[in-house]
Amino acid sequence: MTPRRSGEILEALAEVIENPDPHPAILEILGLEWTRDGFTELFDFDLPPFASYYLTIGPVLGGAPVDFLRGLLTAYLRPEQQPAQPDSLAFLLRLLALLVHEESWERANAIFYEAMAPWLGTYARAVATFAPPGLGRIGSLLSELHQNWQDESPPARALPYLLRHAPPPPATDERKDLVDFLLSPVASGLLLPRSQLIRITHQRELGMRPGGRRFSFESLLDASPEATLAAVLETVEAQLLWYSVRSSSVDQWWGDRLTHTHAVVNALLKQVVQAEAPR
Repeated sequence: MTPRRSGEILEALAEVIENPDPHPAILEILGLEWTRDGFTELFDFDLPPFASYYLTIGPVLGGAPVDFLRGLLTAYLRPEQQPAQPDSLAFLLRLLALLVHEESWERANAIFYEAMAPWLGTYARAVATFAPPGLGRIGSLLSELHQNWQDESPPARALPYLLRHAPPPPATDERKDLVDFLLSPVASGLLLPRSQLIRITHQRELGMRPGGRRFSFESLLDASPEATLAAVLETVEAQLLWYSVRSSSVDQWWGDRLTHTHAVVNALLKQVVQAEAPR
C-alpha cells in the first residue's frame, strides 16, 4: 500500500469511528454495511474508542493516560490545537494520517507506538468479535493497520510507557474490587462489553437488570454467581485465543493479564461450586 493510500484509509477509519453518518463514498472505500444503530451500539455502549477506557481501573475516561498523551502531543501540536480528548482513536488516526502525508516517519512511529500500540491490537480484536452485523470489518481493518505498522516499525526496546506504568491487577477479595477487576481491561486483560453481558443473560437464562454495564453485571452475579462466573470463564478462554501467537511484547503483556484472570476466575468458580454443593 502506498503512503498516500495508507493515509486515505487512516482518515476513512477516523471518520467512521467518529461520525454516525459518514459519507457513502467512505463506506464504499472501507466495504462497510452501515447502520446508525450499529454505530451507537458499538462505539457509544460497547467499545468506546478512547485509550483511557482500556488503560484505567474503573474504567474511566481521562486520568493518567490522557495526562501522558497531552505531554506527548506537545511535540506535535500547540496547546490550543490539542483536542479535549487526545486519547480519541479518531483523533490519533487523523494525526497519523497527517504524519504519513508529510512522510514524517519517525514522528509517526512514535505516535503509533506510545499512543496506539498499547491498546489498538486488543481493541481491534474486540471490535471484530463484538461489532453488530456489517461493522465487524472495522475491527479487521484496524487489526491489519496494527499488524502492518508493527511489522514495518523499528523493533522496540521496551514496552510503551502506558503499559510500563499500568496499574497492577487489584486484589479481588471484596465484591467491589472483583467487579473493578473484571470490568477493567487494563486490570484483567478481559473485554466484557454490554452486548456480551446480554448474550450471557440469554444463553444462561439469567435475569439481568437493565442499567449501566456495572449495575447489570452485578445483577448477574446476584442472580447466579456460579452461572455468571462460568460464562465469564468461557469469555476469558475465548479471548486467550487472541494471544495464541504473541508476536510482540504488547501482546505478551495482554496475554499475561488474561492468563492471570483465568486463574482468578477459575478459583472463584470452584469456591462458589463448593459452597453451593449439598452437604
